[in-house]
Amino acid sequence: MGKVTQLRVSGGKVPKQHMWEAVRENQAGFSLRIISAASGQPIAQVKAYILAMRNAQLVELVDETGDVKDHRWRLVRDEGADHPRLRSNGQRSIHGLGLENLWRAMRILKKMTAAEAAEMASVNGVRVTQAYALNYFTVLVKAGYLIASNHDSKRAQTFEFAHGMDTGPRHPVVQRMESIQVFDSNTDKMVYSKSASVGISVASEPANDVEQENLRLRKLVTEFVETSSTGPSVSLLQRAQLELAE
Repeated sequence: MGKVTQLRVSGGKVPKQHMWEAVRENQAGFSLRIISAASGQPIAQVKAYILAMRNAQLVELVDETGDVKDHRWRLVRDEGADHPRLRSNGQRSIHGLGLENLWRAMRILKKMTAAEAAEMASVNGVRVTQAYALNYFTVLVKAGYLIASNHDSKRAQTFEFAHGMDTGPRHPVVQRMESIQVFDSNTDKMVYSKSASVGISVASEPANDVEQENLRLRKLVTEFVETSSTGPSVSLLQRAQLELAE
């Protein structure tokens, strides 16, 4: 787990992006061994991604001589700078697109509510919930990217970029292990780090399936139980209301 995280932080790129760039640089002819060395990724991960690209008809095998690690491949369809998001069977995956859509929406809107950003980000088969957008905004406020308006029971809270914090097209990556970290892929810097606290979900992917939504709801219920003697906070009530509105 720690190794994967380090690979994501290095250069602000996920492992598949490193592999895809190595494939493009050697598109006329490459092997698993060449891509592994050029991308810094394990042979097993390179093999899985190359096979997925083969199933998507992006690469083809041209020479099976010798060890499988030295079989020669070539790129037959270059899809541009960003790595193709593929499942093992070659079908396209929307994993990670929700957060990209959300960051893009934020840069267009400049000042927004969680509902407005989530609505704009929910395109091309990707659904971003208001609760997820609010969770992400909460972390970005702590990291200094966003400024939040004061809580108002009559109006939804708004968020806008702090001066100079619309840093570029790549979204800040939220990592939660023993601590919460926000890494900026545009400036290649860790901009925020704090010991993890319970309550708010800061996973790097939107809750697009039932399992993740259940986990988030269980956390909300736990928070309500823990505040039974003092009453729920305004933030907790807002998040609960957003969930019920879904």
